[in-house]
Amino acid sequence: MGMTDVLFRKRKWNELLEKLRNKEIPVKEIGSAIVKLGKPFDKEKILAAKDVIAGYLNHEDDWVRREAMWFLTSWGRLPEYQPALIHALRCDPDLDNRSYAATCLGRLRKGSKNLEAIRVLKEALEDGQEDELVRKEAYSSLLEIVKDQPEDFRIHEKQLSDVDWDWVRSLSV
Repeated sequence: MGMTDVLFRKRKWNELLEKLRNKEIPVKEIGSAIVKLGKPFDKEKILAAKDVIAGYLNHEDDWVRREAMWFLTSWGRLPEYQPALIHALRCDPDLDNRSYAATCLGRLRKGSKNLEAIRVLKEALEDGQEDELVRKEAYSSLLEIVKDQPEDFRIHEKQLSDVDWDWVRSLSV
C-alpha cells in the first residue's frame, strides 16, 4: 500500500488536517492532502481547515501553493485571502501560479466589481513584461469580475490581440 493510500483512504478528515497542521506529510503529498480536505465540499470543513491551509500559501513547492490558493478562494470563497492572491499574482516565481492567482481572484470576486481586484488584474494585463498566459488570465478574470462572463475569453483559444483594449482602458480604478 503506497503513501497515498495510507494518507487518503485510511485516514479520517481530522487526522489528515492534524498531519498538515503538524507538517507531517511529505512535500510531494501535501497538494493531494489539501485537495482531499476540500472533497466532498463542506463549507464547515473548509472553514475549520482554512488557517492550516493558509500556512501553505508561501510553501516552497509550487503545487502546494497552488492548491492552497484554490482551497481558500475558489472553494472557500474567503475574501480575507485576496491579499495573498494579489501577492501571488505579482510575485510568485512560478508562471503557472501567477496565472492561477489571477484565475482564483476572478472566481473569488465573480460579479462583484471589486475595485482592488480590477485594479490589480488590469495592471497585470497591461504589464508588457509579464507572460502572455498571466495577462490573458487576468483579462478573463476581469471579465468575470466586471461582466460575470469569463467564458467570453477562452485563454487557450485567444491571443492578446483579441483583448478589448478600449474596454480595459475604460475601467476606472
